[in-house]
Formats: sequence, structure tokens, C-alpha cells
Amino acid sequence: MAAMMSSGAAGLLLPPNQSNRAVSAIFRLCGGSRDSTAACGDGGRVVAPACAMHAGELRFLAVVVPLSVLVAVWHALGVALGGLVAWLLAVPAAIILLHVLPIILAGRSSRVQWRLWLGVAVAWAWFHRDAGMPAAIFAWIWLAVAAANLACACLLALRRSMDWQGIGGIAWRAGLLVGSHIGAVVIGVMCGWGWALAAGALLAALYCLAVLLPNHQWLGAVYRHADGPLLLTFDDGPHPERTPALLDALDDLGETAVFFLIGENARKHPDLVREIVRRGHMLGNHTLTHPQATFWCAGPWRTAREIRGCQDALTAITGVAPQWFRAPVGHRNFFTHPVAAACGLHVVGWARRGYDAAPGVPAGVLLSRIVPHLRPHDVVLLHDGRPDAPEIATAIHKASRSLQVS
Repeated sequence: MAAMMSSGAAGLLLPPNQSNRAVSAIFRLCGGSRDSTAACGDGGRVVAPACAMHAGELRFLAVVVPLSVLVAVWHALGVALGGLVAWLLAVPAAIILLHVLPIILAGRSSRVQWRLWLGVAVAWAWFHRDAGMPAAIFAWIWLAVAAANLACACLLALRRSMDWQGIGGIAWRAGLLVGSHIGAVVIGVMCGWGWALAAGALLAALYCLAVLLPNHQWLGAVYRHADGPLLLTFDDGPHPERTPALLDALDDLGETAVFFLIGENARKHPDLVREIVRRGHMLGNHTLTHPQATFWCAGPWRTAREIRGCQDALTAITGVAPQWFRAPVGHRNFFTHPVAAACGLHVVGWARRGYDAAPGVPAGVLLSRIVPHLRPHDVVLLHDGRPDAPEIATAIHKASRSLQVS
């Protein structure tokens, strides 16, 4: 049983693609994850290789670099030889230079090459930022690109720091919270308390976005795509009366699901938890008590009690530690990711949901929110406490059979 759960969970979900393989920090952060110029096979899936360049990045370089070289050559010739000669020689000289520069600025990887080109362009731009038109325009374009690239690199470094685990990760996040609010106070002292209030409001808005949007990646990686056509997940169980009927329906469908169980419910019904595992399904950690109204603002110690308490309960019942964690209502807090990582858990969100936990939602309405929007690899959020959960699962399973997985 332990081997089955471990091997099944290992390839159950696709890691969130936080990098679009671009070579510049701007497009790695802002360019999206699907728009790359090349792809290669990886375990039957198609992914962008590390050496690929983002399509938007390629279009930018294909337009701006030749124009910048042409303007730079024209400006240099104009200063040295005069306007008429510059107009006559600018185009052929720029073409020659565009053939020579890739050899001079060739790097071992596209990322190194991008940095060489950016460095040369910025050096030229710095000394021509006060030149006449149009050289000054292109100079300021490259200076703006460099500044944006530096800012995006800092944000990417901040996002990578969110992968820090254990006490170090918790201390770093606590330091970010305290430091950002100290910064707001400093702004108030230096610029006036109106600005401090604006900075505090911005911090509050960013915090709410990060913790209340279930699939937001600012605080850490959130898995929401399955390594298959579809993955059904069921929250808040086990339910002693309704979960068994759902298990029977899943058996009839030949469907494997993930049950995100509440630790206290699992302790009340250990035999049902073991039955879920015996039928080949996976278990997920859904906190010990499901504090849906307050988990989003919990501190590190309460977060640890909720996650570790559920992990200990499920491990004691089945002998296997779950690998997946889903926060109550999807609302993570600032310390969820390092605590989950310390417990060997990956944080899971979803791609589709029908809001079936709300009382009185008819099955037809729920399905209308999910079925027309299904895409390959979607993780679907459902609840096994509904009396019509078997029928809902059956309808979604039938709809998913038409999905093509690439």
C-alpha cells in the first residue's frame, strides 16, 4: 500500500511552470509560460527547453537591435564625416556591423549572449543619452530596458527566496513583513503620513492578493495541473455516509482521485480513511481543524499545528505521509509554504471549481461552471460531503473523456 501511494503521488501533478525559459529577467517574470520559440520532448510532454528564447523577447530583439545599430552607426558617421556621407554609408555599415557583432558578442548560452548585448547597448546608451535625435531616443530605450531588467531580476530573486524552507524560510518571511512595514513608517517620517498610509494600503492589497487568490505564486509554488487528462480532488472529508458511495462510483469509472482530508474527521473515521487508500486513491492534507475563516492570517506556530497535526493523523492511520496540501478555501498564509515544505508537502490549488460547498447549489449549475471550461490537465475541486457527489463526478468524468492530452 505504501509503495502504491508513493509512486502514484510522485507523478500525479505537474509542477507549476514559474519560468517561461526566457533569457531576460523581464520576460521570465512577465512574459507568460506558453509563448516560447522552441520545444522539446520530456517524458511524453512538450516543454520549452532551457535554451529557448521567449517569442516576445525574440521579436523585441529582432526589431530594436537592428534599428539601434543603424542609428548608432548613422550618428557616429554623422559626427565624423558629416550628414550626407552618414546617410550614404549608414545602411551598408550597419549591415556589416550586424554580421560582426554576433561573433564578437557570442556567449556559451543565449542568456550570457543577452547579457553581453545588453551591457554593450547600455554602455553606448549612457554616453549618448544627451545626443541628438534619434540617437537619444534609442539610448533611453536601452536604459529603460536595463532598469526594468534589474527590477525584474530583483523580483525573481525575491520569488526564489520564497522556496526557503524550515526555520530559515519562516524567519525570512517574518523579516519581510516587519521590514516592509518599517519601510512604510520611514516613508511617513520622510514624506508625510499620507504617503505612509498609501504605502500601508499597498502592502495590505499585495498581501491580500498573495494569500486569498488560491493559485497565486508569489508566496510559493501552487500545483494546479495534473499529469493526465483530468484529476478529481475532494475536500473536507471523510464523510461517513457519503464518501463510501463516492468511492463506489469512482470504482465504476476507473477514476483515481485525491481526497484532501481534515485531520479531525480522519481521526473520527480511521477505517474510512484506510478504505480510501485501499481503493487506490491518494490522501491530501487539508489541515487539522479546517479554520477557513482565519487560516489566511495565521502565524507560523498555528500554521505548523494545523498542517503537522493533520499530517501526523493521516500518517498514523495509514502508515504513509501524504505529499499534497491544500489550504482551507485555498487561502494560504504567509508561512504556509515553508511549513508545508518542512513536512514534505507540496501546495495544491485547482484549475476548475463549481463552488459546490455552498449550500443549495444545484448539480446542474455546478456542472455548468466546470464542464464547458474543462481543459487537459485540469485539477477539479469538489467536495465528497454532497449527497450527489457520485453523479457529479460521473458527469465530469464523461465530459473529460473528450480531452486530448499533449
